[in-house]
Amino acid sequence: MIPLWLMIRVEEKGKHGLAIPVPIILVWLLLAALLLLLLPLVLLAALLSWPWGWGKPLLQIYFHIFVLIGSLSGLKLDISSREHDKTTHVILR
Repeated sequence: MIPLWLMIRVEEKGKHGLAIPVPIILVWLLLAALLLLLLPLVLLAALLSWPWGWGKPLLQIYFHIFVLIGSLSGLKLDISSREHDKTTHVILR
């Protein structure tokens, strides 16, 4: 399942943290529209480059884009700053 929310949380020692939820469903809708528009071009390029061995890898790359997007759900990034004593958490849900 694709992640629908991006949670950004910034914490600083001794202070309250700031949490920002970002709905990224709109980004996925735009990306899906772009990928659908590019599909005929990718299929044509794969068909024309098939004799030289580039057609199958091109189709596999296009397929793996969807696999990559689907596997982003649950991704957690923790970023710490030594200089400012801040920690940033980025979570895709």
